[in-house]
Amino acid sequence: MEELEIHKQKLREKRLKVGCIVMNANPFTLGHEHLVKYASKKVHKLFIMVVSEDRSEFPFADRFEMVKRGVEKFPNVEILPTSKFISSVKTFSGYFNKENLQEVYVDSTENDEIFASEIAPSLGVNIRFDGDEPRDNVTRQQNENLDNILPRYGIEHCIIPRKEINGEVISAKSVRAALRENNLDKLKKLVPVTTYNYILKKYFKD
Repeated sequence: MEELEIHKQKLREKRLKVGCIVMNANPFTLGHEHLVKYASKKVHKLFIMVVSEDRSEFPFADRFEMVKRGVEKFPNVEILPTSKFISSVKTFSGYFNKENLQEVYVDSTENDEIFASEIAPSLGVNIRFDGDEPRDNVTRQQNENLDNILPRYGIEHCIIPRKEINGEVISAKSVRAALRENNLDKLKKLVPVTTYNYILKKYFKD
């Protein structure tokens, strides 16, 4: 039996690496681009699942389009909607109320189990990528939960450091703050040119 297990492990190492990132992209930032660039180099195929629930400042249609334009240069990347099965009000309501839940335990188990047991196998995903989370306690808790759940389904969980500019973590929240201030110079430093042009054209019309 020991020899069989060794043989099976060698076979598993021959499998194609198929990755997945779940993101809200509200909007798509240089931080998101950094994560996609890193992940796309580690796998043969990378799926990006954009949160479909319309509970964000930018509607789903805009977020999906900004992601699409932002990752066109990565040939092994495909974008999909999460539908109502991942990071939705039904499966993970706390995802959309993070600011009010920073001091409490938020359980993402149902959401993460669905991803690991149903969604990932359907796509052949064997590695999931997430950015680390030094500030948002809800996302940090979900990362820890995924660390426990994913390996039980044979899925690797890879957490990478967030991209920083001048010692500050790039976040969609800081991008939205720049937009509220009409600070286009700051916006340009935080997002890819594809996002910048999309926002400029759609939200800063003459």
